[in-house]
Amino acid sequence: MFKLFKLCTKRSLFKLFNLKLRVAPLSLKFLLFAILSKVFTPEVYGTYTLVTTTITISIFVLGLDFYNYSIREILLSKERKINKLFNTFILYFITYFIVAFVLSLILIGIEPSIGVSYNLFIIVAIICFSEHLSQEIYRLQIAYKKILTANLVFFSRSFFWMFYLVTKVMFFKEDIAMEFIFLLWMIFNLLSILSVIIIYSKSIFGSYKEYYINKYYLLKGLRISLLFFLGTLSLKSIEYLNRYVVDFFLGKELTGIFSFFSNIALIMSVYINTIVVSFELPSLIEKSEDENINNYFNRFKTSFFKQLLFICLVLIVVIYPILYWQNIDLYKDYIYVYFILIVASAILNYSLVYHFYLYIKKKDKLILSLTAKSGVVNLVFTLILTYVFGLLGTSIAFLITAICLYYLRKTSSQKNGYD
Repeated sequence: MFKLFKLCTKRSLFKLFNLKLRVAPLSLKFLLFAILSKVFTPEVYGTYTLVTTTITISIFVLGLDFYNYSIREILLSKERKINKLFNTFILYFITYFIVAFVLSLILIGIEPSIGVSYNLFIIVAIICFSEHLSQEIYRLQIAYKKILTANLVFFSRSFFWMFYLVTKVMFFKEDIAMEFIFLLWMIFNLLSILSVIIIYSKSIFGSYKEYYINKYYLLKGLRISLLFFLGTLSLKSIEYLNRYVVDFFLGKELTGIFSFFSNIALIMSVYINTIVVSFELPSLIEKSEDENINNYFNRFKTSFFKQLLFICLVLIVVIYPILYWQNIDLYKDYIYVYFILIVASAILNYSLVYHFYLYIKKKDKLILSLTAKSGVVNLVFTLILTYVFGLLGTSIAFLITAICLYYLRKTSSQKNGYD
């Protein structure tokens, strides 16, 4: 009995430590968002958030959503794991090369006319590649249950440079430039990738016999992941397209305000993916053939709801001290936008329960169909309501889209066997 208690305590402490490693950078990122919204003008903050949004979107574009296929294959089939990993990363590097080549042509073409900074352009491009690569490495570590190593690398990559910036601004009252922020981001990304290569050097360089191109694996993976990729583009358009629409119709100042509230609301998605999904989804995939899968999902659903309720309450409470400290009336005037975004984000995140059920049931075409339909709804309502009602319309369009996607995912999962 004592040994069982000791084991449970050890597991709880381990999970708590990993939780802190993940939450600390997220909390610091939250604080950095708030600080930059205070020290930057709304126009500059709007520009900054559009760049960071572009980086976020690029992470999904670069990977072609191939991980949805590769991780599921690795977890469900024990054969040729190293070769599958090798081919997966070969595909990523080919994608990086093609995108880098296209970006180079674009940069050469536009630089003389609009004076784009070569340095900033290159730094942001490297951030895009390194962010995606780091994310894929993290996913694999979680899939292989290397949770502590994954979170330590993530903590080192994300925490220290943001801590330096927060300290620099809050305690030393120093100004910071956008290019300097992105430079630090790039350096720590590259250092984290180097550390992973060192940590797993024995595995990386000791399995060279498995390093050969498997065309069947790649072509099959691309065919299947294409469905996920198109679905992800639709999903991410729901989360981020509204910022570009606001910028087009309403200008940089209101883009900065909307992005400020949206960034905080989207912390909910980051939290849920970090604390719930990354820990529990691999286990659900492994149990996908179990006849009791609905029981596992019901427990997952309960845990999901508790975590979602917790983060919603936290985000509702913290906004008032942030606005008081920020002391910018323009943000306070649009506080209603924030609460609509919180409700919409909660609904959108909760719909993931049904999305994951369809995912492990391999209903890939159905997943694409649902997200594509919601993406169209989002585009139409965002354009119309933003033009007519401004930021209120943008936030209402996001809420309508979230409700639509929740309904589609829930009814579809029920039709496919979910109680």
